[in-house]
Amino acid sequence: MKRLYAATLAILVLAVFASAVLPSRAEPPGIGGTVYWYDQYGNLHPFSWVQVSATNQNGVVTVTSSTVDGTYTLWVTPGIYNVTASSDPAFIPQSKMVTVSSGGVAGGVDFQLQASGKPIPEYPASLPPIVLLITMTAAAVMIRRRISTACLVNLFTAPSS
Repeated sequence: MKRLYAATLAILVLAVFASAVLPSRAEPPGIGGTVYWYDQYGNLHPFSWVQVSATNQNGVVTVTSSTVDGTYTLWVTPGIYNVTASSDPAFIPQSKMVTVSSGGVAGGVDFQLQASGKPIPEYPASLPPIVLLITMTAAAVMIRRRISTACLVNLFTAPSS
């Protein structure tokens, strides 16, 4: 009986000690939400890989990207932040002021980005003529080499009379 009592007491002491040592489940302060975009038909879709940044009063900037499903989370210290979602130049950036408390995540900071109407620059306008000139020069060199090689082959393989 004494052994059972001692084992029960040891288990209770270990349980109390373990609960005191285990880390708390409180989340660090942060900002979270989802970024959406409107297509040409006015339908709302989650926006992947958008840059989301938060700037506090001291000018400290925290930056992340939204995931494939448009969600993002910024882990920050408590304070007031200006949160901005942007995907330049194709979409107009959007900002919101958010207050983060020391106890958790300021969730539901969602953005709906509108198209800016600006074209996305893929390459400079001077590049296509340069690429065309290089392509034409390379083709001319290859054709010239093929003709001169064919002439040399015919010269040495032609039967002499």
